[in-house]
Amino acid sequence: MRDAVSAVRITEEDISSVRLTQADRSEILRYIGYSGQKIDENLAQRIADAIAKTNRAADPKLTAVLYTCREDGSWPEALTFLTGDDIHRHLAGCSRILLMGATLGAGVDRAIHIEEVRDAISALIMDSAGSTLIEAVCDSFEAGLRRRAAKEGKYLTTRFSPGYGDLPLAVQNRFGELIEARRIGLTITPEHIMIPRKSVTAIIGIADHPLRARKRTCADCNMHDSCRFRKNGVVCGE
Repeated sequence: MRDAVSAVRITEEDISSVRLTQADRSEILRYIGYSGQKIDENLAQRIADAIAKTNRAADPKLTAVLYTCREDGSWPEALTFLTGDDIHRHLAGCSRILLMGATLGAGVDRAIHIEEVRDAISALIMDSAGSTLIEAVCDSFEAGLRRRAAKEGKYLTTRFSPGYGDLPLAVQNRFGELIEARRIGLTITPEHIMIPRKSVTAIIGIADHPLRARKRTCADCNMHDSCRFRKNGVVCGE
């Protein structure tokens, strides 16, 4: 958490070992539209297979850059491309702003494509497993940030990604340039699409004072049983 504008170089070891477990099954089911139906042995096995294949194919990588706001609280010139009321509300009161990008690598995209050729249902489940894993990678990285922030008396916002609210997806390309997305094999097309598909870019604000209270508790969250924040001794609202 350095005060100077600087690249935060995250070693692959910080997130490269993150993988899915059976505890992630409920989140995979959520992605495929599960709403309480009975899970038969066939579906359970398909999910287990998708978890195993996704874990083998994944090569998680992450890059991030940290910016310090000016003394008057205004953003550095490099971040003026972040437009819209929602992102400004999200980062209100923050003294530093972190831009991050993460990807599972091209191997997961290839594995999903193979499943698409052989079995559409398996492909859907594996696509959901990939979405669950990239979020788990981001959660694990964020959990580490929250631990370090807590030790320093700092407070973090939740993640906010291009395309959320009124922050246009079109900022994705400039975003990718700033975080040096190509360092992790992540490219962004002229249409603002990330390749590999199982990739995430996001913004986290860092404040010197408590931020507004969370609207829900851990007990209310559907990620309660598999939450990587709780496993790391923090919660997502800290």
